[in-house]
Amino acid sequence: MKKPSGYALIRRHLRRYPRTLRQTLIRELNQLVTYEPVIGIMGKTGVGKSSLCNALFRSEVCGMNTVEACTRQPQRVRLRFGNHYLTLVDLPGVGESQQRDSEYRDLYRQLIPELDMVIWVLKADDRAFSIEEQFCHDVFQQFSGPLPPVIWVLNQVDKIEPAEQWRWPSAQPSPLQAEHIALKQQAVARQLGLAENVVLPVSVRGRYRLPALVEHIITHLPKQARSPLVPHLHSGYRTSSIISTARSSFGEGVVEVIDRVIDLAPLPQLARSALKAVTHTVASVAGSVWSFFFK
Repeated sequence: MKKPSGYALIRRHLRRYPRTLRQTLIRELNQLVTYEPVIGIMGKTGVGKSSLCNALFRSEVCGMNTVEACTRQPQRVRLRFGNHYLTLVDLPGVGESQQRDSEYRDLYRQLIPELDMVIWVLKADDRAFSIEEQFCHDVFQQFSGPLPPVIWVLNQVDKIEPAEQWRWPSAQPSPLQAEHIALKQQAVARQLGLAENVVLPVSVRGRYRLPALVEHIITHLPKQARSPLVPHLHSGYRTSSIISTARSSFGEGVVEVIDRVIDLAPLPQLARSALKAVTHTVASVAGSVWSFFFK
């Protein structure tokens, strides 16, 4: 006997709701399931944005900023896996000229409201980050509206000296390299005015700390964006911890959707209270069929 689909199970538990309310709830829940995360990828040309995205996501991301280093427009890369979409917005690399940087500041400010997250990629063997410091101040710290979470990634740490000591078989830096990586984290965080643990050291080529980066991304994304991102991740990153976080966030999102729809419905207070009393039952069912939606 064929098992009922996730939507069928949810509809079964929504039968006690008025018909018009059921239709609205199904529509709202469908929007939650099909939500398309939008992530801005920032950083100078050559910091390894494409290789980082390819290391994280199942769909191949073509070279970012390879059309022309001075491109003035953001490149939108829309990834699809199954019924789920993810949009990566590659913003033009900063530091080309004062005039261009001024244009890019305005561009970044315009795009920020549509982003669920910003991943700013830094190159570990760069000596100075004064341009990033200025942009951080002018764009993020002076932005008047709500900011999306910003993940600062210190990429290519395998190049930190003594680079020849990188332990490729174990994907780990040597003790001396690890010490220098920690010092670089501190220096970058200090220059950008960030907490030290906000700057995440990774190496795509060295296969270093990518799972930790994915964990950080999932836990800092808005709740509605977490589950839709999971199908795009390489299988090695879809750990029980990642799935648990996404599943619980989905359940919380379902509760919020149902409560919002009930609050807006023209219902007597008694009926509204009775419907809210079974909200968590519906959310529990939605959580139980999470894999149906986000496998």
